[in-house]
Amino acid sequence: MQPTWQDVLEITEQYRHTKTEYWLSENVYTLSWWILLITSIGIFIVWIIILDKKRIFEIITYGFFVGTVAIYADVLGVWLDFWHYPITITPMHLPFEIHRLQMPIIYMVIYQYFKTWKTFLIAAAINAFIFAFPLESILVWLKVYEPIQWKHIYSLVPYFLIATVLRWIINKFKQLDKNYQ
Repeated sequence: MQPTWQDVLEITEQYRHTKTEYWLSENVYTLSWWILLITSIGIFIVWIIILDKKRIFEIITYGFFVGTVAIYADVLGVWLDFWHYPITITPMHLPFEIHRLQMPIIYMVIYQYFKTWKTFLIAAAINAFIFAFPLESILVWLKVYEPIQWKHIYSLVPYFLIATVLRWIINKFKQLDKNYQ
């Protein structure tokens, strides 16, 4: 028997209910949940304080690009069963705290402070290494991130490419903007 759209809707509803129940019983107020919440709020506050207000549009645009690419990559990775997120701040399917908040902020800080390509590439490489190995390992230990068919080494190149390709794109937009003024 072929699944119908109604079958998909029923399974989706069942998934949402099960995920919410799991989240309420296994996530909320655990040590990992508190760490996610506190680090998310802390990183956001520090970023607001150090943000270069003169370049706010440029920096935030870069951050939105980083967050968007990260979310699409995450959706694909979860869909392909490469990894999952057992603990999240909210019961939503994907964690907004990591790829919508923390990762873009860290990338924006690098973008803001490392202005030449040479220093930016070095900072992006160090960041990619830290994200791929110590950070992902900590997230596994906290049970926030669960790699299924993924190894930390696989993350190294995407983390680096997200930073560098998006910086290149922003630079191209800035050049176009200057040409049309």
